[in-house]
Amino acid sequence: MNETTINQLAHKDINRIKKYKELLDFYQGRHWEGRERRGEKRLTFNYAKVFVDKVTSYLMSGINFAVDATEDSDEARSRAQRAESALYQVYESNNLEQLDLETEIDCAVLGDACYKVTWDQERKRVRVTAPDVQGIHAWWLGDDTSRVWRVASKYCLGAEETELLYKVKPKAKTATVVEV
Repeated sequence: MNETTINQLAHKDINRIKKYKELLDFYQGRHWEGRERRGEKRLTFNYAKVFVDKVTSYLMSGINFAVDATEDSDEARSRAQRAESALYQVYESNNLEQLDLETEIDCAVLGDACYKVTWDQERKRVRVTAPDVQGIHAWWLGDDTSRVWRVASKYCLGAEETELLYKVKPKAKTATVVEV
């Protein structure tokens, strides 16, 4: 891992991360600025959370897949059916109904969301997760955001998890992991 990349992440997207915190605070009902004064009662009606959660659950219900054959032949229809079956298998084995809902809420609140799709060599299957978008950093070519050339995922693990996954004993109670 390149130390320069790790150091870049400390300063990359500071305004985006700050805005995420503000949006999450609002969604979670922390609408008041400053500390509560002694004896002060603060009342918050958090319609933003109720609205986002309700609309998201409505929009994400009843998802299904359809894979059409690319040509009119038995072999093409059979391939399409196997592809559709594989999509349903990945969807079920990764509990994507729940993951999609959580990711869509992130997207509604933050304006961003992310999936990580990998191959689980041990279990021989596709693995889909949704990393915290606050730890995702992307580099793209010039001003074309559709041409990503590097992605970094930064997250923290407890010491026990770090040892279990990476066979490294961290000096502190947590370790910061950066995948590029």
